Amino acid sequence: MDKAELLRRVQNAEPVLQQDFSGMDLAGADLRATLFDRCRFAGTRMASADLSASQFLGCHFDRTDMPGAVVHNTTFSGSRFERAIMTGASLANACFFECEVQGLAAAQLRVDFATFAKCRLDLLLLTQATLEKMTWSDCDTGQIDLSGATLERSVLLDCDLRRARLGGTAFIHAVLSRSKLAGHRFTDQRFVNTQFIGADLSGCDFSGAQVARVNFQQALLSQARFVDARARNAIFLEADLTAARFEGADLMQAIFAGARAGGARFDGANLYQTNWSGAALQDASLARCDLTYADFSHADLSRADLRGATLARANLHAVTDPQAQYTDRARSLDSDPHLLQAERWPAAAVA
Repeated sequence: MDKAELLRRVQNAEPVLQQDFSGMDLAGADLRATLFDRCRFAGTRMASADLSASQFLGCHFDRTDMPGAVVHNTTFSGSRFERAIMTGASLANACFFECEVQGLAAAQLRVDFATFAKCRLDLLLLTQATLEKMTWSDCDTGQIDLSGATLERSVLLDCDLRRARLGGTAFIHAVLSRSKLAGHRFTDQRFVNTQFIGADLSGCDFSGAQVARVNFQQALLSQARFVDARARNAIFLEADLTAARFEGADLMQAIFAGARAGGARFDGANLYQTNWSGAALQDASLARCDLTYADFSHADLSRADLRGATLARANLHAVTDPQAQYTDRARSLDSDPHLLQAERWPAAAVA
């Protein structure tokens, strides 16, 4: 099929089935609202082509040149991208289902709602891209470069991003729940209301990062570093913080309830009005911290170092603290006997 016949079919809304457009020049072509089934676009030039409202089923884009393409309300299903170029393209309400990406250069890509479901994503270049409301769900991810990209209101669920490049990436209202990010360096990066619920962030370095109001609930953060991080109102509910480092961090009003923070270091951190109820802090160091109004109800402070820490009105109700070291315990609130009796009453009544 030649170009003239293709454009005639597009104009007449006829489906295009099992055609080979390899090497054809379709730059700037109007390919809107067309069904392409099992077509090949090897080396096809499609710069600034308009693919809006089209469907590509089982198509092959091998070395396809698509910079500046318009991909609005477009569906790619069971298609393959190999060494393709989509630099500066615009994606809006686009859907990629069961697609395989083995090389796609899409620097400065602009996304306003796009879904990648059950896709294989490898050798994907998204540097300096603007990725708004993008969703990756149940995708097998390999080498992905998101350096300098902005992920805003994007959702990356259950993704393995350990090999991804994330230097300078901005995360704004992004969701990376249950994703694997162990070992990444996020020093001095900015995270705005980002969700890392259940994510593996073991050994990650957030030193100097802005993580205020970020949700790390049930995340794995063992040996992670938050030195001098700005983390006011951050949520570490039931997170694993074993041997993590928080020296000098601003954690005012952060929530650590139920966290496992054995051996963690918070020396000199701002822990004003933090919540540690039920947390495990064995062998942790909270030396020289501001713990004013902090709540340690039912926390385990065995062998914890709180020397030099300010404990004015800190709640130490029902704490376990053998061999803990204090210098300001006198200004804290000890266990409330009436509350203890009330907490024990159901068990006593059953007995």
